Amino acid sequence: MMTVFERMKERLLKVGVYGDDARALSWELKAYAAELERLYTELGVMFRERFITTAEDIGLSEYERIFGPEREEESTEERRRLLLLRLNLGNSDFTVDGFRKALDSFGLSYTLSEFPAIGRMNVIATADYTAAEQAWIKNEVKKIVPAHIEFQLSFNTMTWEQWDALNRTFSDLDSDDMTWEQIDNRTANAS
Repeated sequence: MMTVFERMKERLLKVGVYGDDARALSWELKAYAAELERLYTELGVMFRERFITTAEDIGLSEYERIFGPEREEESTEERRRLLLLRLNLGNSDFTVDGFRKALDSFGLSYTLSEFPAIGRMNVIATADYTAAEQAWIKNEVKKIVPAHIEFQLSFNTMTWEQWDALNRTFSDLDSDDMTWEQIDNRTANAS
């Protein structure tokens, strides 16, 4: 592959204004070529960062800033995968499988329960999210839930196995006179 300098020299020599031995032209073209090579490299980076499938740094960060959340702790491939999932919603995706696909695009750890007879879905987020992450997740999930579906999203890091390991009946828990949130917090801290 020809360098920028070689391409410029070849084209200018064809014009016939310069001879092959024009040293001043060579030095001038080499100076231009050095900067043009740098610009071509920058343009190549900008072009790659423009598309999710080729972005590696600032392009991914900008897409994540727009479509959220920023996941700099993830690998480049995982960040691309989550963004592509997020942007891959179509008109036929307003089904339970489409909803799962959308939840997956957030990188959410969850369990989904569907109650079609009453038009309701429950999602329990099973990972430990900060208050800011929970607020963002709630806001984003509201955007994708079909309007005709009653929907509940809750955050609970306790699994059924952990509840069973407490070896307490509902009456035992009820006698503590605590809210579910207080129970969740106490049992999560105890485990």
